[in-house]
Parts: sequence; structure tokens; C-alpha cells
Amino acid sequence: MTFKAIGALTGLSVVAALASSDAQATIYTVDAINPVSSWLDTGIDANPATTYDFTVIDPSTTWSAGATASRTSNANGINPSTLINGTGPGTYGQETMLGYTFNFGALVGEDSSRFFLIGTGPTTLNGLSGEIHVGYWDSNYPDNSGSQTLSIAAVPETSTWAMLLAGLAGLAFAGYRGSRKSVTITV
Repeated sequence: MTFKAIGALTGLSVVAALASSDAQATIYTVDAINPVSSWLDTGIDANPATTYDFTVIDPSTTWSAGATASRTSNANGINPSTLINGTGPGTYGQETMLGYTFNFGALVGEDSSRFFLIGTGPTTLNGLSGEIHVGYWDSNYPDNSGSQTLSIAAVPETSTWAMLLAGLAGLAFAGYRGSRKSVTITV
């Protein structure tokens, strides 16, 4: 096999690897009615060396923290200064539980050691470890309603990008060598 063919195959395989890494994003539907102990298990066993991208598919989607008052929000949760029933700042702005504070109704994730805000995203995090669970931040779930659709993907590592650049450099070099013609002069 010639150097040109090897360079082309290397470049194509690296491009294919990057394309497939984007295809590894998995879509999840997160319901507002599940308490923390029953949050959606994504099946991801996070590696601290890997970076993960969390993105809500439609950031304008709303869900609600109860039926007794207008407490709807997007995945960022209820803004603490939001008027509840048009009368004044609500008491549903933030919830502190398990040592963490987020807006009521925020889309939150949990790994083996901590909770983290996802919100409407995109949110890119590394250093996560253990199983990833996601859910609606609230302490009272029976009257909640709605859901959010979330995409989670592992971001290609730096070494993958380095392989891409090496493959493209190989293609460029092979193209350069192939375009040079050798001329023989006979005297």
C-alpha cells in the first residue's frame, strides 16, 4: 500500500471516529414526578477523565411544580423573583436539600458524589464519576407534571482531535508528494 493510500485511510478513519462519537449522544426523557431516590438512571458509568455534554433538546419546554399555583418553569427552574399567581415573589424559588441548593424545577444531575445543575444547557462537565442520574429538583413530587428531553454525550478527548490532525496532515503530505513530478534530463 502506498503512503498516499495509507494517509487517506488514516484521515478517513479519524473523521469516521469523530462522526461516530457525535452519534453516541443518547436521548432521555426526564419526568417531573420522580423523587430523588427514583431519578432516571441514564446507564452511564461516568469516567472522571471524560467530558460529558448535557443538552435539553427544546429549552422552551416547561414542566410544573404542582397544580395549586402557577409554578411552571423550563429546565433552569423557577426564578426566585417570579410572581406566583400574579401577587408577588414566590416561595418556590429555591430548594435546599441534601446539602445542595438549586431553583425549584431545575433539571439536576447526580453522580456518585454530588449533585450538579444541568438547566437548559448545554452544560459541559468533567470529573464526574459513577452512575449518572437526572431529575426534577423538588422535595414534593406527587403533584408535579411534565417532562424534559435531554441529550447526553461523551465529548471526544484531546487525543481524538490529535489523531484527526495527524490524519489530515498525512493526507496533505500525500497530496503534496503525489503532485510533484520527477523530470529526467538526458544529456
